[in-house]
Formats: sequence, C-alpha cells, structure tokens
Amino acid sequence: MYKIIIGLMVVLSCLCIPPALAKNTNSGAIAQTTGQSAADNRDNAHPMGAEAAVPPKTMQWYLQAARELHEGQAVSAEKHALRAMHLGPKFADAGALAATAALQQQQYERAHQEAADAARIDPADEKAWVILATADNHLGEYVDAATALGHVRQQDQATWQVAYQWARAEAGQDHAQSALEWSNRAALTAPPTFAPLHLLRASALLAVNQYALAADELETYLQLMGANAPERALLEQELLRVRALVKSASTDGTQYNALAN
Repeated sequence: MYKIIIGLMVVLSCLCIPPALAKNTNSGAIAQTTGQSAADNRDNAHPMGAEAAVPPKTMQWYLQAARELHEGQAVSAEKHALRAMHLGPKFADAGALAATAALQQQQYERAHQEAADAARIDPADEKAWVILATADNHLGEYVDAATALGHVRQQDQATWQVAYQWARAEAGQDHAQSALEWSNRAALTAPPTFAPLHLLRASALLAVNQYALAADELETYLQLMGANAPERALLEQELLRVRALVKSASTDGTQYNALAN
C-alpha cells in the first residue's frame, strides 16, 4: 500500500513554489496555489531591478512568456522564455520560467534540463532550484530533488510548497519519519483542499504505523478527489481494511506494519 500511494503521488502532485519565489514567474497555476491575484503577478512579472541589467528585447520576450504562462499558454510561454534566455544567456529567470512552462506541459525531462541550466547560470536563483526539485520528484529522482532543495534558503524552506516537495523527496527514498515531519510542516499552512498532501500524509502515517490518522487522511483525500480519484476502488478497499485494523487494535492492542502489507 505504501508503494501504491507513492506512485499515485507522482501522478497527482502539482507545481508548488514558495510565494516569494512565485512572484517572478507569473504562472497562473502557481498564483492559484499561493493565493496571489493576477494583478499581483503582473506587478511582479520581472525580478527587482531586472530592467537595468537585461537588454530591452530580452525583457520583452520574458514578459510575453510570463503573460502567456499566466494565461495557460504553456507551449508558447516556454518558446518565448527560451528566446529570452538565448538573447540574454546570463538571465537565469528566463530559464526558470521556461522550466515552469515545461512542468505545466508535464515535460519533466525538459523542465529538469531548463531548471538545471538556470541554476548553473545563477546558483542564487532559488526559483530554479525549487523547479528542478519538482521536476526531479516527478522523474523519481528523489535524492537529486532533496539535493536541489538544499539550495533553498531556510526561510523559504518553511513555506508549505517547499515542505511538500521535501516530503515527496523523503517519501520516495523510504524515509517515512522525515516524510511525515515535512508533510506536517506543509499541512500547517497548506490549503486544506490540496488533495495530494492528504495522500502523502496517509502514506507517511501508514509507514510509521499511525494507521488511525492515516485512515483519516486517506478518507479526506477520497472526499476531495471525488469520483475522479485515481485507483479509487483500491484506495477505498484499503481504507476499509485500515479502519478495521484500527477497531481491532483498540481491543487487542495489535500493531500494523504498513511497509510489510
């Protein structure tokens, strides 16, 4: 069951970037997860002081790409962000924006490469590291994802989006306790309707034998996803089994090893 949930997390997880970093990408999907308005994103479509350092034509393509990404036009956004990066090869934000657009297209290998390029250009560009970690989590490269997240400043690691990616990376390495700790951090401020986090917490809780809480998280996930929940029948069956184990444990004190079941 633990491995099944980990696999579903890869299918369900979405791009999550800290609010302070998302302002420079102007992505509509990112804005939705961080609670930013479209106007807020337009006001922050370029990094502070970027006009003075980036040629006007480069900035023009970058801003066009940012607008397109905000409007859901990920293909053209990636194309124009890469054009901006070609014209301004030291403009790491353009590479990070291209990688964000690739993620929205579920082109994870490409997102990895574009984010890695941006991080090499500017190792201080934290957007690039978070996007790289997100791509690596999708690709199942969990050790690499954790390494990328290690480049994020401590204050930004406290955001629920980064904590969620950390939890995914730890869960993928079978570090159940660490995955639970990071998912607990994410749960403090994440929107309660963010279904993938509930599935992740259910997985981590099962792995550390806290199956009463795991059942609650799994039930919440199924309620949020409704009829569209992947592997719904299998998860409903597992929920019934774990609920039965909770009831049994309350009377005979038996322990349930999630990793062995």
